[in-house]
Amino acid sequence: MSEVINSLKVAVQTGRVVLGEKETLKGLAKRSVKLVVVSSTAPNSKRLVEEAKKLAVKVYEFPGSGWDLAAVCTRGHVVSALGIVDPGESDILSKLQ
Repeated sequence: MSEVINSLKVAVQTGRVVLGEKETLKGLAKRSVKLVVVSSTAPNSKRLVEEAKKLAVKVYEFPGSGWDLAAVCTRGHVVSALGIVDPGESDILSKLQ
């Protein structure tokens, strides 16, 4: 799991991600999101997972809370979900296949 977290950190630092449930849903609607990451405490996780599965987008259920996911993203606010648009230098997409 720590490998996935490290890859997620690299994706946030070097790639393009959208933060939050609303932005992730918008990214899914535009078909720009390649991976959805949902925290264990995300209030609308069911809707995100359903939308992602409809579009055949991989979903990673982050084992921690929104605060834990925020720490990985180096944000000072809760991050309940995020969508990876471009992984940058990260290998997270291949790790989660």
